[in-house]
Amino acid sequence: MPRPEERSQSVLNTLERLRQQQQQQQPPTARPNPAPAAPAPGGGAPAGAGQLTAAERAGIAERIGECWAVDAGAPNLRDIVVEFRIEADAQGVVRRVMPVGAPPADPRARMVFEAARRALLDARCNPLPIPRGGVAALNAATYRFNPREIGLR
Repeated sequence: MPRPEERSQSVLNTLERLRQQQQQQQPPTARPNPAPAAPAPGGGAPAGAGQLTAAERAGIAERIGECWAVDAGAPNLRDIVVEFRIEADAQGVVRRVMPVGAPPADPRARMVFEAARRALLDARCNPLPIPRGGVAALNAATYRFNPREIGLR
């Protein structure tokens, strides 16, 4: 059986060897990172500017629909259509709503217009459900409202 001094000496020797190995005589060398691959010519969209999928558009329309209410008893609303563009922040919270074209002058159309604008800005329906990096697509979409449905294109 080895004596404790020898075992201690052995551990100390091992530690000393490890310390010597860890000391570097030269600076560390590293490989350069490869250059990012160039995008393929003739296709694709810039990051974040892709189109929303049908499921994503449906999810956004469903969320906005939870906050949109129009007086169903008002006459001849079925043919009224209003369209908006929005500016949303990175989290998908609508910060600004802009009409596509001039706001309607007809009182019935103005009622639909105002209800749609309020729905887009309603805190209960914000943030909108968007994919990661999808804010550009959200801001590029046109939000179309009529009393029958809400749609995005």
